[in-house]
Amino acid sequence: MIRRPPRSTLSSSSAASDVYKRQIMTLVFSVVWLSAIPSKQVGTTCSHPEIAGGAGTYGVPFVVSSAASRLRWGLKAIRAPEAWRITQGSEEVIVAIIDSGIDYTVPLLRDHMWKNPDEIPDNGIDDDKNGYVDDVHGWDFRDNDPDSLVGTPISYHGTFVAGLVAASVDAATGVGGVAPRVRIMDIRFLDSRGFFYKSDWWKLAQAIEYAVENGARIINLSLYARVDPPGFVCHAIRNATKRGVLVITIAGNEGSRVKAFGRLPDVVTVGAVDKHMSPAPFSSRGPEVDLAAPGVDVISIVPGGVPVSSSGTSFAAPHVAGTAALLWALDKRLSPEGVREILRSTARDVGSPGKDCLLYTSDAADEEDSVDLGGR
Repeated sequence: MIRRPPRSTLSSSSAASDVYKRQIMTLVFSVVWLSAIPSKQVGTTCSHPEIAGGAGTYGVPFVVSSAASRLRWGLKAIRAPEAWRITQGSEEVIVAIIDSGIDYTVPLLRDHMWKNPDEIPDNGIDDDKNGYVDDVHGWDFRDNDPDSLVGTPISYHGTFVAGLVAASVDAATGVGGVAPRVRIMDIRFLDSRGFFYKSDWWKLAQAIEYAVENGARIINLSLYARVDPPGFVCHAIRNATKRGVLVITIAGNEGSRVKAFGRLPDVVTVGAVDKHMSPAPFSSRGPEVDLAAPGVDVISIVPGGVPVSSSGTSFAAPHVAGTAALLWALDKRLSPEGVREILRSTARDVGSPGKDCLLYTSDAADEEDSVDLGGR
């Protein structure tokens, strides 16, 4: 058991048929095997000596004034509208977003947040006796309180990631999550600038343990690290997998070899592709990459509900997390390794034959006109 933060006591469908499972696997899951691309250092890295890592983004996000399509390209690329005819997820499937905090007041997200069933809000009592007081939607390990919107400001990253997993579909902006009926657990770890520090490794281990102990089925870890995580963090991830939790992380945005979290054997490592199903130049490569997903010019929401476009393997990983959530909505009996194997075994090889860099995507499917996009 990982030691709890010292202030944590302060206030603050049944399984689907095999036929349906195979349908969704066929519709949604494809993988691209692409030829190796020469390693190239892309982007910039902060040189602050105490920074251990941060949010896995590339470039600067920009506001989307109007939607080019009623459905963002990433959802069409993985054929999400076809999958939604079978399932849009289940509120019993919880995806923990360990990130920079989530603006749970955003209309497209507020009905999709996990709510701790055994906690009474704002009564200053640890009702469920899990060591965290008033943890209704999760826990803020950065400020050590139950609310990401109280204390230091949150960066846009966590809200953006949450929107890719489970936001309601908004035809006016093209925003929408892969699994809009699952529940999102908000676990803040990063600071206001989207960084974490060498002194924060214990917070990450505690955040992972919190997700596991409170019922998360999937942990989305869209973080990079400049150094290998210490043994107790690796143990926390390994323990999560043993407890039936799928941990999804990123390949990284340096355009070179996969580092840190993405090299761990107990995670699903995700790279990024663009609208043409080509590997993003910034997406790190190597045999550790399991899958890839849309990660270039991806549209989601930021705190306040504003739609923006941004890039990074950080935003490829939530597509895989949402897809895994759809699978578990169909069959709760699946193990993490079972889900991982489905994602890989139902993959399609496009590009040069053979395995160089495994990437997750699909041919774009222009299905938005045949799907009811309202009220999701």
